Amino acid sequence: MNDNPRVSVVVLNYRRLHELKVCLKSILRQDYSNVEAIVVDNHSEEDVAAMIHSLEAPSVRLIELPANLGCCGGRNAGLREAGGEIIITLDNDVSFRSDHEIHNVVSAFRENPHAHVLAFRICDAHTGALRVREWCHPRDWTQFSDTEFETDFFGEGASAYRREVFDEVGHYWEPLFIGHEGHDLALRIINHGCRVLYCPRVSVVHSMSKEARPFDRPFYYYTRNYIWIAYKNYNLAQGSQYLLPKLMMMLAFSLRAGRPALFFKGVRDGVTGLRQIRPRTPLNRQAIAYVNALQKHRPSWAQRLWRHKVETQI
Repeated sequence: MNDNPRVSVVVLNYRRLHELKVCLKSILRQDYSNVEAIVVDNHSEEDVAAMIHSLEAPSVRLIELPANLGCCGGRNAGLREAGGEIIITLDNDVSFRSDHEIHNVVSAFRENPHAHVLAFRICDAHTGALRVREWCHPRDWTQFSDTEFETDFFGEGASAYRREVFDEVGHYWEPLFIGHEGHDLALRIINHGCRVLYCPRVSVVHSMSKEARPFDRPFYYYTRNYIWIAYKNYNLAQGSQYLLPKLMMMLAFSLRAGRPALFFKGVRDGVTGLRQIRPRTPLNRQAIAYVNALQKHRPSWAQRLWRHKVETQI
């Protein structure tokens, strides 16, 4: 990186105008000067342009999509327009916790030349505490939430990338539409020998707005997408080992919520949709060994179940 790399902040927007305004204000307050902000409006049919105009921030660019392309298509539209050496992706209900976060991103990349992606610390917008719901790293959150470590997870709406990641690996896989799109990208990143670093010095707050977040959505999309990710990124044995616990988890969640029909619809569409996955890109041996080494640090099932008691995951 040069001494003052260009940073692009790509915000994916779908409704939630108030949250978007909070997000943009947190970007505009940053003490790092070489920044461009790009808002991708996923056809929310609201006057996003007027809200941005009210901020008197001509540096904020707005991309208005003619249809809702989902999280994958929407983020990709912003990534194609981003000119930064470093790219940060935020959801519209996520904002920087302090005025120094972009500076911290640049410093973290400079100090960790082996890291290609930074996963941010995600905090509750009201309490400031770590949001356990977003903690999917292969480490115990009670011990490692303040420690840097390599991981195979990042939140799509709270992370930073070196630009070359997308040049080498490609963008989000758009058939997923929404749900675990970051997990698919993380596996492809690792398969290319790139590394993801959990970086708690970069902190964001997530208001987890319920607007535009239907309660039923995960039972279908998560189930379907787990099947596609397993088939696309693993061989048969490894895919089965990855997928079966995920399906058992989603079945339990759907039964608890009284939505088993959505789970079984996800299974049906996941299986019938396998024919569209061309080409498959199973992890190579080095990537499998690396992921397995990371997973050895994952907490026990008892600890992970307790996490669900602390904060329900779905």
